[in-house]
Amino acid sequence: MSSIKISSERESFYLCVIQANLIDRINEFIRNIHHKSVILLAFFLYISLWLTIQTLKQSTEQNSNQLRPSLNSSFYFILNHLFQSNFKIILIDPFVLDFLFIYQLPFDKLDKQLVTFAIVNESVQLLLRTLQQTPLFSVQTSITTQDNHRISIDHIFITYQHKILHLAVLHKYYSFYLIQSNHLRFPDDDNIHLPFGDKLRAVDHIESEPYEYLFYYPRNVPHFLWLYETSEFLHCNRQLADQMENDLHLYQNASQLNITVVPMKNIAFALNKLQKHYWLAGGTLLGWYRHCGLIPYTLDADFGLYAEEYDENIRSHFLGNPITYLWGALGLVNDSLEFRLYTGRFTLDLFWAYRDGDHRWCGYQINRVKFRRTLPLLEKLCSCDLFGHRFSVPCSPVQYLDSEYGKDRWKTPLEKNYTWTNMKYHSIWDDISWMYAVRLYTRQGKLRTDKFAIEWISKHFNYSLTSIPSFLNVLPNHPVTLPPLKATLVYGTPMKRKNSRKKAAKNDEKKDVI
Repeated sequence: MSSIKISSERESFYLCVIQANLIDRINEFIRNIHHKSVILLAFFLYISLWLTIQTLKQSTEQNSNQLRPSLNSSFYFILNHLFQSNFKIILIDPFVLDFLFIYQLPFDKLDKQLVTFAIVNESVQLLLRTLQQTPLFSVQTSITTQDNHRISIDHIFITYQHKILHLAVLHKYYSFYLIQSNHLRFPDDDNIHLPFGDKLRAVDHIESEPYEYLFYYPRNVPHFLWLYETSEFLHCNRQLADQMENDLHLYQNASQLNITVVPMKNIAFALNKLQKHYWLAGGTLLGWYRHCGLIPYTLDADFGLYAEEYDENIRSHFLGNPITYLWGALGLVNDSLEFRLYTGRFTLDLFWAYRDGDHRWCGYQINRVKFRRTLPLLEKLCSCDLFGHRFSVPCSPVQYLDSEYGKDRWKTPLEKNYTWTNMKYHSIWDDISWMYAVRLYTRQGKLRTDKFAIEWISKHFNYSLTSIPSFLNVLPNHPVTLPPLKATLVYGTPMKRKNSRKKAAKNDEKKDVI
């Protein structure tokens, strides 16, 4: 801290010297030159340089005050000790990250009894030996005994002058980390909340930057905070998965995994980068929970997304994507939207779930007929492991599967003739909506306007469509004129539908009279 103070004093001294030298040079320049315009120019330069120096000086002092912890800070004392001992710790406390980097408040204004940092498991033993040599600190640990009877240290609490520095241990778990639950109890538990340690949580690899050379923090703080929302970790049903293999001989298909893992990772990575919440849905969720992998005979993968988070960046990312490209978009952005992605061998579907009261629904269409599948509200999502990679899943997977397939019916594998108990007929696309409800794309990301694309729509259309009217699945704001009617109608007749609506209106009038 003394070095920081000396550095600030030197900086002020140098600024004063620079300012004095500039004044002397300008005064000398004015004495030697008497031309009026040159004198005015010199005066203007003097004022500009003086203002620049004052602004830099003020900015330097403000940044120094913001980043420098208080000299009397108990947290600083602990942090400085760890820094001097060459331990790298990363600030992961959501409240403090928000405080420092979102609201841009100074560390010495932080009023918190406990602050959480992360440390990798490989540094724990050396850290504990170092702390034992410092009698000023009170050190407590939370441990668990693993299946192989090895002791795992999961949390370290360093107390100094009533302040607690909490170190959550990052345990490597395939391509990410796990932070275990804390089992240590504090006398003042009601006032202490652990953002990590309250539950089993998953953490991706953290790219970090130094903060005043005392500790590190995530390079992308907003994204780290966004991922924290879905960090609670769930395990698959290992007992049920063993039963699938041992009793029913349903084993994971290695060739299937090879063509599935990479595109699924690509989708998850893209949606996380765009900060769009998603979850494994349908048979993909069932495969994770029941088989701890994929259903061996599955032919596709399903992802659910919140409809209110949709934007065109998602379409843009997958158009022409070299791993999983968008070949078809079905439905409208505000009604039953579905993206079908393809790898050349495997299909992956993105379904958008629309909030409706205390539940959600996603669309499913067969030709021109619309169905709706009712889903739980899904206010919160969690993390899971699939093929050694972190994916998002509903936090209540059993409830979700029960709503999709019927209570406990999903526990019995069916290769065909399975049904969704939550799917019901909804309606039929009207003529104008149908023209915008199907969009096909080439592998290069271009809109398909060829005969195949036009016939896809015309096949269930009474009008002679000759071109695709829009790139997007969105109805235009201006009135739409339908093409000419076909000579041979393939989808009922407009007149009959009109008459049926009149009859329905007359029936409604009769009911009103009664």
